[in-house]
Amino acid sequence: MRTHLLLVAGLSLAMLLGLAVRSSAESIIYLTPSQTLDLGAQKPTQQSPVVSSVALSPTGQYMATAGDDHLVRIWDVQKGTVVHQWPGHGDWVRAVAFSPDGRLLATAGDDRRVRLWDIESESPLQSISTPRTVARTLTFSPDGRFVAAGGFGPEVVLIRVADGRLERTLQSHGGDVQVLAFSPDGKQLAGAGRSGTIRIWDSVMQSRDLAGHGRRVRALAYSSDGKLLASAGDEREIRLWDATSGTALAKLPRQTSMILSLAFCSDSLVASGGSDNVVRLWNLQDRREAYSLQGHTGSVTALVWNPNSRALLSGSFDTTVRLWQLDQETTNRVSQSPTRPLGN
Repeated sequence: MRTHLLLVAGLSLAMLLGLAVRSSAESIIYLTPSQTLDLGAQKPTQQSPVVSSVALSPTGQYMATAGDDHLVRIWDVQKGTVVHQWPGHGDWVRAVAFSPDGRLLATAGDDRRVRLWDIESESPLQSISTPRTVARTLTFSPDGRFVAAGGFGPEVVLIRVADGRLERTLQSHGGDVQVLAFSPDGKQLAGAGRSGTIRIWDSVMQSRDLAGHGRRVRALAYSSDGKLLASAGDEREIRLWDATSGTALAKLPRQTSMILSLAFCSDSLVASGGSDNVVRLWNLQDRREAYSLQGHTGSVTALVWNPNSRALLSGSFDTTVRLWQLDQETTNRVSQSPTRPLGN
């Protein structure tokens, strides 16, 4: 079986530098990259930063990375070079997120501040104090008007982008917030953490809870049409929910490690990254693993799917970032496989 999943990696991200491919009896395609984008290569004499968050701009032109060296880096994806390096934070930067129009970047971390940056500028437009929130997750509303932040406490803060003012404070279900995600239409904000219960706030900020996970939820992702919500974490399995009704639809096969990141690549394909250093692509039609993307040597902590460039970005504790290009034929192959209803 020939794969049409290509890796674009290394300091020249636009070059295809080689790929090892093998297939298993279970029809899982394994891919092993030959090179990576090393975030420590800019300063080889210093310890490489841990990559705690990765974001790709909507156009695919820029990539933002952040970690334990207190710096935010903006990369030119085609050239594989750093175009901005921002030292504004005073501690570990745990979260980065681009605005929907790609003009702004939100950053946050252990210094209890959320910063909003103009992508072409060298200084933050806003620096918002969040004294009760050590943020480790950020997400913009689809209309770009708000950014939500949550972290090591039970509160979620909703910040107005225009003036940096606090719009409201929401209470999560448990004692912390590991992950936040807006639905594509902006009518839902989902959050989860240590308790395993997912709390969803609607457009008037009324909440309801989705119970099912017995342990920490570390990743949430909505499908592009907003119909599905995927969740995963320490239980090592992905759960699928009807995003409108909150009905539990399905569980995918249990993995060998904790799941730390999720991203929908199509309505039939979801990617997961875990503490076993592997990125897996799951076929939702038959609920089986379709692709295994191998090469990271540390936990895969971040996954970002860009539908415009059809690129899957993975960030890891091994201080590397990989960019995987998924073509239309691969997605079509998955969508044409035998269908198993999600509700069964």
